[in-house]
Amino acid sequence: MSPDSLEIERDMKPALALALVLLAAPAASASDLARGKIVDRISCAGAPEETYALYLPSGYTPDRAWPILYMMDPRARGGLAAEQFRAGAEQYGYLLASSNNSQSDGPIEPNFKAMRAMWADTHARLRIDDRKVYAAGFSGTVRAACMLARTAPGTIAGIVGAGAGYPFDAPPKKGDPFVFFGTVGDKDFNYYEMMDLEPRLAATGIVHRIEIFDGIHQWPPAELATRALGWLELQAMKAGTRTRDSGLIDALWTGTLARARAAEAAGDLFQAHRLYAGAADDFAGLRAAADVAGAARKTAELAANPALQREEKERALRMKHDKELLEGAPAILATANAGEPATVAQVVGMLKIHELRDKAAHAKDADERLSAQRVLNTLGVQTGFYLPQMYGERKQYDRAIFVLSIAAEVAPDDPFVWYNRAAAYARKGDRKRALADLRQAVDKGWKDRAALDGEEAFAPLRQEPEYQQLAGRLAPKPAGGGL
Repeated sequence: MSPDSLEIERDMKPALALALVLLAAPAASASDLARGKIVDRISCAGAPEETYALYLPSGYTPDRAWPILYMMDPRARGGLAAEQFRAGAEQYGYLLASSNNSQSDGPIEPNFKAMRAMWADTHARLRIDDRKVYAAGFSGTVRAACMLARTAPGTIAGIVGAGAGYPFDAPPKKGDPFVFFGTVGDKDFNYYEMMDLEPRLAATGIVHRIEIFDGIHQWPPAELATRALGWLELQAMKAGTRTRDSGLIDALWTGTLARARAAEAAGDLFQAHRLYAGAADDFAGLRAAADVAGAARKTAELAANPALQREEKERALRMKHDKELLEGAPAILATANAGEPATVAQVVGMLKIHELRDKAAHAKDADERLSAQRVLNTLGVQTGFYLPQMYGERKQYDRAIFVLSIAAEVAPDDPFVWYNRAAAYARKGDRKRALADLRQAVDKGWKDRAALDGEEAFAPLRQEPEYQQLAGRLAPKPAGGGL
C-alpha cells in the first residue's frame, strides 16, 4: 500500500461510485464465449488496454442473473487466479472476472482502473445479480478490494482475502458493508497479520471467517477457494439475497463437521476448536437449533480442555517471540545504511537466521517448525524482494547486493534470490559475479527464459559465452503460450 493510497481513494470516490453503479460500455454479447473453461484474455470494450480472464459456468444462460467474483491478482495473472476458483464457480454457479492488469506493491490506482473496466465490460456482456457481487484479492490487492467496497457501499457484498487483510491505515470498522472470508497459509509471512485481524473483525461485528491451510503466501488451494464460495452462499441465504437451499445447507454443514471431527481425531485441537466455532456461527439460523447448539457445545468443551489451553498459551508466547524478533529486524537490516556497515555474517547472526533454519528443519515440535519457517519467510521477502527493489530504484546497487546476500542465507536454494543478485551485480558492472550468480540461479532451478531475455541489466552480458551457455539451458517460452 503506497502512502498516498487514502488520498487516491478520496480523489476517485465520486468517479468510482459512478463507474461501478452506472457505467456499462458497449460490448460484444457473451453468446460467442466458451462455457466451462477459462478464456484467458477479454479486452474491455470501453478500455481496450484493460483485459481480464473470464469464466462462465457450463450452464450459463442470460435467462437469469448470476453472482460474480471479480478477482485481482498482485502480478496481473488473471488466468492463474481464476483457475483456483474455477471448480467452485462451476459448483455454485459463479461468473469469474480476473484482471490481467491488477498489481500490488505500488500505486493502488491501477486496481481501481481494472475494477472499473471489468465492471463495465461484464455488466454489458453478461446477466449479473448485483446483489451478489464479490471481490477477491491476494496480498496487496486485498487491501484494494476493501477500499473499493468501502468507496462504493452496497456494490460489493463480500471479499475473499488471500494472505492479507485491510489497509494498514484503514482497519476494520463497524458498519463496513461487506462480509470477509480470509485465507492464509500456515507458513505465510502475513500469518501474524491475519491472526491479528480475526479478533478485530469480531470486535467490530463484521461477519467473517479466516481459514488456515498448509501453504505459503499464495492464493488458496482450489478446495479452500471452493469452500470460500460456499461460505458466501451461506451468507447470501442469511441476507436474503439467495433462496434458501436446504440441500446445500446440509452439504456444507456435513463438510464443516467432518473437517472439525478429523482435526479433533488427529489431535489438532486448535483447528478443531476453530472449525466447531465456525460451524456454530455460520449455520445459526440455517440449521436446526439443536445442531447449532451441539457445535457450540463442542466449542466450549474444547476451550475447557487443558491440552488446548496449554497449546494456546504456548502459541501466544511463540507469536509474541516471533513478533518481537521481526519488529527488531528493520533496525538490524538498516545497518546496510550505517556509516560503518556490519558484514553480512554479522547481520545474519543478529537475525538468528541459521538458528531459525535449524529449527525449521529439525525442531521436534511441529508448531515450532512452522513458527521458524514463518519468520524466515518474513525475513526472506524483505531481504529478497522489498529492500532490494527499493535500493535498485535508488541505484544503490551495493546495498541491494548486501540485503540479497542475507536473503541467500535465508533461502540458499531459492533461484529467485540468486537471479536478482545477478541482476544487481550486472547493474553495478561486475560481470564476473553477475555470471556466477546467474549460474547459481539456473543450477537451482531458474526456468524463466522470457524474463532473462527481457532483463535489461543482462544486456552487457549477452555476448559472453557463459551467458549464452546458461541461456541455452532454458527453454524459450513458446509462441502463444499461456499467462
